[in-house]
Amino acid sequence: MRKPVVIIPSIRTIDARNIAAIPDEVDILVVDDSDGSIKPTRPKMRVFTYADQRDVMGRDYDLIPHKTAACRNFAFYYVHQHTDHDVIITIDDDCLLPPDFMAAYGQVGTTGRWPNVAVDGWYNTIRFLGVTGEGGRTLYPRGFPFCLREPAPETQSVVSGRLVCLMGLWQNVLDYDGIDKYLAEDYRQLHGSVSPLGPIMTVGTPAMPTKFSFCAMNFAFHREMLPAAYQMPMDREILPGYPIWRFDDIWAGYVIESLVHKRADGDLIGIGNPIVTHLKEGNLVREVHGEHIGHLMSPYFYSLIDEGVARILPGSYADMYFTLFDTLVEDWNALAKDLRIPAAYGRYFVETFERLRRWAALFQEPRRSAAVS
Repeated sequence: MRKPVVIIPSIRTIDARNIAAIPDEVDILVVDDSDGSIKPTRPKMRVFTYADQRDVMGRDYDLIPHKTAACRNFAFYYVHQHTDHDVIITIDDDCLLPPDFMAAYGQVGTTGRWPNVAVDGWYNTIRFLGVTGEGGRTLYPRGFPFCLREPAPETQSVVSGRLVCLMGLWQNVLDYDGIDKYLAEDYRQLHGSVSPLGPIMTVGTPAMPTKFSFCAMNFAFHREMLPAAYQMPMDREILPGYPIWRFDDIWAGYVIESLVHKRADGDLIGIGNPIVTHLKEGNLVREVHGEHIGHLMSPYFYSLIDEGVARILPGSYADMYFTLFDTLVEDWNALAKDLRIPAAYGRYFVETFERLRRWAALFQEPRRSAAVS
C-alpha cells in the first residue's frame, strides 16, 4: 500500500481511542455532518465542514447527501481532485479498529491468487463470518433479498487477479435488517467475536457475477474506483410518509460489483479482514421504516442496473460509470416500460440517475467541473 487515506463521515465526534490503530502518519479526512461540532484529534486529521464542502464542490454541492453516512461521497471527490492517495479506506465513526486494520487493507490493489466463491444469486456474508442463529439456522445481512433466502449451490475455487475493492467485516453489533431484529431474538444477539471462514474471500467471477450485501461501514478500494464508489442518496420520501433509508451502500455495492465483473480483466472484489468492532445499535423503528420501501424498490433498481450494464462496454471505472448512468437516463422511457417500473419509484430513479450522471461527469476529464481548493 503506497499512500492510503482514511475517510470518516460523522454526525458526532471522532473518538481517538477507536482509531488508535491508524498510524499517526496516515492522512484522515473527516466529513463533518454535525453542523460544525467536530474538531481534529490528531495532526494529520482534516475536518471538512459544510462551508468547506461548498467551497470544494461549487455548483455541484447538491451532489453530496447529508444527515446520512453517504456524505462520505464528498471525500471521494476531494481525493480525486486534490490528493494522490492510491488506496481509499472508509470507516464509520462507531467502529473500534483492530491492530491489523491498516495491514489488512494493504492488500487492496495487489495482484495474487485468492480464494473465490461464486453463487447463482447472492452470497451470504453472515455465513462467511461463521455466525448462525438458534439451532444453527442461517441468518442474513442487511439488504439481502428476501426472495433469495434459501440454500444455493456454491462454487469454490482459487482465482488470479487484482483486488480492487475489499469490504472488511464486523463483530459485536452485526449488520442486519431492522425487521429481522424486530422479529427474532437471534438477530438481536451481540457477537463479541466471530470466526470467519478465512482472511479474504473474493466473490463472483465474470462467468458468475455473484452479488453480496455491501456495507460501507468498513471498506477500501483502489483509486481507480473513486467514481464508482458513490453512495446512493437516501434523502427523500418515495411515498408520503415513506422515506427510503439504509440502501445507500447496498445499492452502491451492487453497482460496484456489477462493474468489477463487467470489466472482466482480472479485477476482483472481496470480503474479510479487517474485522472491526461495531459499537452502536441503530434506531430500530427508523431502520424498519426506511428499509421497508428499500426492499420494495430493490428488484427494480437491480433490473435497471443489469440492463444498463449489459449495454455498456468494458473500460475504466470512470468511463463505465458515466456510460452506465448516461444510458439509464437517455433510455429511461423504454427501460421503464419494458421493466414495468412503478411511477412512484420511477420518480426517484430518474432523479437519482440524473444526479449520478452529473457525479460521473466530474471524473471525466473533458467534462470535469472546476473545483475551488
